[in-house]
Amino acid sequence: MARALRAAAAAALGLLGLAALAFLYVMFVPPFDGASAAENPPRPPLPPAGENAWTEYSEALADLRRERDPGALTHLRAGASRSRFAYFRDSPTVTTPVPDLRALRQLAELAAAEARRLGEAGDGAGALELETAAYRYGTDLAQLDAGLLLPITAAGCRRTAAAALFASLGRDAPAPAFARAARAVAEEDARMPSAWQATASEWRLMRRTVEDRFLGPNDGSAGPRAFRRRVFGSFLAQHDAALDEARPLLESWDFSGLEHLDERLLPALQSRASPWRSVWFVDNTAARMVAGMVAPFGRPARLLYVDRANGAAFQFLAACRAYQLAHGRFPPDPRDALTEAGLAWPSDPVGGRPIGLRLEAGAAAAWLAGFDGTDDGGRVPYLDLLQATITPGSDLVYHLGELPPTLRSLAATASARPGP
Repeated sequence: MARALRAAAAAALGLLGLAALAFLYVMFVPPFDGASAAENPPRPPLPPAGENAWTEYSEALADLRRERDPGALTHLRAGASRSRFAYFRDSPTVTTPVPDLRALRQLAELAAAEARRLGEAGDGAGALELETAAYRYGTDLAQLDAGLLLPITAAGCRRTAAAALFASLGRDAPAPAFARAARAVAEEDARMPSAWQATASEWRLMRRTVEDRFLGPNDGSAGPRAFRRRVFGSFLAQHDAALDEARPLLESWDFSGLEHLDERLLPALQSRASPWRSVWFVDNTAARMVAGMVAPFGRPARLLYVDRANGAAFQFLAACRAYQLAHGRFPPDPRDALTEAGLAWPSDPVGGRPIGLRLEAGAAAAWLAGFDGTDDGGRVPYLDLLQATITPGSDLVYHLGELPPTLRSLAATASARPGP
């Protein structure tokens, strides 16, 4: 009996010794696969102040704070005329200061209000010019490698400008002014990041943030460096696996697939992060980090899709309005209006097909497939754009002379706001 007890005690001590050695190995011996800090590619230097649109936009925001509305709009117009834009001097992380997002939106709202005043005063061309400047300003804000925050803010600013642009279709302006506005919107839509590009930007931001936290030269509070390298390596593997699963759905704007992914991904990550799920505490620590960082994919993608749909529909409807003013009638074929305005047939990001266009009974309409990805002929419009839920049988429908459902809630808010 005594010999058995001594053997059991020796075995227990041996196991404890092995556990201690394993702990010391994990904590202090660097991993051989080298999960070390990746070299961030050097960022190009900021454009000179005289070429950088942000120089003017920042002055516009300063004028807005000082309640100098005319000066803010002067700087907005000047910034929109520049071809280069950059805000961040270095690769940002979540701790990098960003512009005042509310002020960015307020500047777009100020431009829309002034454009409405110009239109009501009979200066339709001036209203369109200011609205397209505001639309370009919104696109400029969508800097990549800065996370989703700025592309979503950019989409909000562009939405404000789009509401003003659609309202201008019901006012008088020279035909060339409508054609120029249509071409300007097409140019800006081509610069706007896709759902995949914006989401990948968010994940790069998160990677840099974790990298700084775990592998930065001045922060060892998370444990010895060898341990931090192991956790960071496990984090990368789990983090990238989730993004790889979402990538084909984001690239194809598959909202149904994204909805199903969101429903199962977060619970799966939370389950993996449970302390009872894995005795390998490196993977468990990394899993808790991933679970705390992964946000739903579908909602931002829907917002960016509606933003792109607004621009595609406006291009056609503005081209039809220009043709109508130039010829006194709508064209017999939608291609005639697009060709005369210098535009290609706009595409629906979902499926990459041309958007639906219709000219009948003296009216013009455009539609996109919507969140179910099926072109149902543009007869039943989506009405619930606040939640942007998937509604089979519905399309995103736009009629010339009517504010589209994608912008009605915004217009109701704008009509309640006093003018400048």
